[in-house]
Amino acid sequence: FILLHSCFRFYLLVHQQLDISARYDTDCNKSGYIDQSEFLQLLSRINIYLKQEKAIQIYKKFIKEQHNNNQRKSKLSLRNFNKQHGITLEECVYLLRKIRKILHATSENGKDKKRNNTDHRRNEISDAIFDRLFGPEKEVVSAREFLHGFLHWKQNDGGATLEDVRNLFQKLNGMELSQLGEDNDDEEEGGRVDGGKGGDDNDGGKENKEETIDRLHFAEYLFGPHNDAFRPEKVMFDRTLMDKPLSHYWINTSHNTYLTGDQLKSLSSVEMYAAALQRGCKCLEIDCWDSDSKTNTPMVYHGYTVTSKIPFHEIISCVKAYVDANPETLPIILSLENHCTHPFQKTMAQTLETTLGDALYIPKPGMLFLPSPVELVGKVLIKGKRPADKEDDETITVESVDQTLPDGKENSSEPVLPKICPELARLTMFNGVKYRNFEQSNEMSCTDMHSFSELKVSKLTKDPANVPLWRKYNLDHLSRTYPAGGRVDSSNYNPIAAWSLGCQMVALNFQTDDSAMVLNDGRFRENGGCGYVLRPRSTFPMNEDRNSCKGRVMLRIRVLAAACLPKPNGDIAGEVIDPFVVVRVHDMIDSVKVDGSGSSPKTNVIKDLAGMSITGAKNSVVKDITDKSNVIKRSISHQVEILETTERKTDTVKDNGFCPQWDDSEVFSFTVGCPDVAMLQIVVMDDDGGGLLDDTVCKAAIPVSCLRQGYRSVRLNDQYGSQHGPFGFARLLLDVSIEPCP
Repeated sequence: FILLHSCFRFYLLVHQQLDISARYDTDCNKSGYIDQSEFLQLLSRINIYLKQEKAIQIYKKFIKEQHNNNQRKSKLSLRNFNKQHGITLEECVYLLRKIRKILHATSENGKDKKRNNTDHRRNEISDAIFDRLFGPEKEVVSAREFLHGFLHWKQNDGGATLEDVRNLFQKLNGMELSQLGEDNDDEEEGGRVDGGKGGDDNDGGKENKEETIDRLHFAEYLFGPHNDAFRPEKVMFDRTLMDKPLSHYWINTSHNTYLTGDQLKSLSSVEMYAAALQRGCKCLEIDCWDSDSKTNTPMVYHGYTVTSKIPFHEIISCVKAYVDANPETLPIILSLENHCTHPFQKTMAQTLETTLGDALYIPKPGMLFLPSPVELVGKVLIKGKRPADKEDDETITVESVDQTLPDGKENSSEPVLPKICPELARLTMFNGVKYRNFEQSNEMSCTDMHSFSELKVSKLTKDPANVPLWRKYNLDHLSRTYPAGGRVDSSNYNPIAAWSLGCQMVALNFQTDDSAMVLNDGRFRENGGCGYVLRPRSTFPMNEDRNSCKGRVMLRIRVLAAACLPKPNGDIAGEVIDPFVVVRVHDMIDSVKVDGSGSSPKTNVIKDLAGMSITGAKNSVVKDITDKSNVIKRSISHQVEILETTERKTDTVKDNGFCPQWDDSEVFSFTVGCPDVAMLQIVVMDDDGGGLLDDTVCKAAIPVSCLRQGYRSVRLNDQYGSQHGPFGFARLLLDVSIEPCP
């Protein structure tokens, strides 16, 4: 089933792989052919809805046509129509292409669209784009036309060369496409499906494959990975950018990494560390507690809850296994929240040294500057607590037990934990220090750092003087932010605000499938998914006014089409989906009041982007504005900055997740105030009646600074930020325009 998608779509796999997939999946009875019942089941699985009698009619008609074609081409046909009651995989792929054209030639209410009989293929968006760019009379486009009329003019790829296009054409024309039905469909569809020979009756050699592509291969390019909306140079790992101090980077960070669910009663698992590392996380949290063991074995769990416990040494072994398998990994930071007594701390130190060995980075005393990621390749760093100064009262702030009181105030009764034993302190690179004020913080050692709850972030940014001071602090020190204690459901806060302040470690609950994690996955797709992204200029201290976000832009999006959308959660069974697309832009806007009145906010609820609520934000307000153009803005208001999310939605396409198309005349416009921090989020939903009944199908996020203009393809992911299984070929086609605001 999955590979049938790939054969129909873009980067097509070889025929042998398709045969294997068909034998073990689509060809359920292992007959070597796809019979009528298997074909009907396949239509449902890939989200194509046709009335059963219509689907059977199309299937039988196709078999008859193929039988007649075989007889006409060869008297010794390899297929015996009287004995074989099915179609081959190659024929099935070709039939799906014909059905796609039928779907696009039919309106939502099932009536045929008005069209010229010779031009019904023009209902497909790829053909419409081809017509606009190169003319409706053409069936192929030359490399030179593609370069100047498309890449340079529409796609804004001014650096592309003719040699680049020729290499691209050779790759596209090298794809295996079904060669069935050429005789039939030249008349029926007005074009060839002969694997991209460009309509010329030559030998199809290398020279021709470099010089032209046909409409079918142009469509594959539009949706394919070569046309990804994410700038390819931003996706690639750039080692030359890794020579700055650690404080100059956003670092992919997890909160309470061990938990599989909520913060109160879920299971703890070592597998969550493996999953986080594979997802690109480079800062893992470990909550350490004494156990009843006579061997002084520390246990990891969420204190004062009924979450299950896992041994500390198993987590360290997991980290070591990852480093061994990925010796070129950029540094991994273990954030230790230490509740252990000295005997257990000594066991922790011994475990770290013996298990990690040379991979453990042991800091040198008196460090003046933070090292760079490239200096720490393959190393594991410890964040924790060193012996405290007298003025720090030798206490440790317990961030994950940061319980929010019912009146919205943070719990000030922080537990006093034991001093750190010398054996563990010697291994600790980053020393957690309680925050008092930024003037004092900026005088600290570069290895001293603060952790802030999301409510503390909100509170601090209400004072305009704190913003430049915080950014100055983040120039040479690390800041870590984490979810409020009231988020017992493991929901997340929007990371955009903390990123804009220059906070490097914006810790999120990786186990939760919400908008914040989609943004995090999109942010850290940059730089090869290595977990380190060089912060933009606006997050550093500026000499001018506090509004460091310069260069407002107008972002315009047209949602055109999608392909190979799975069912929600990647399910095999279930009804055909009714997709619609939600487009959001998350941005930072300076010095704006949401209500415009200047009066103090009156609500104590912040609603995050996943639709979940937390209490305790007495001085913040959320305002939802819905107008007739279906624009929704959710903004968290401060006196200094506003986190603004603007949302637009498409109409619903009924009963088609295989190749839905939307009204290409509808333009979604967004004014982006801070484009180097702002992010575009795409969510494909299944319309089940609106509101909470709608299911999420797939999603993606791209930093606005990484967006490419023109007709672009967006890679859609599952809830874990990956493209595994039926999500492997899900794509969305957009028309993107970015212009400076006047």
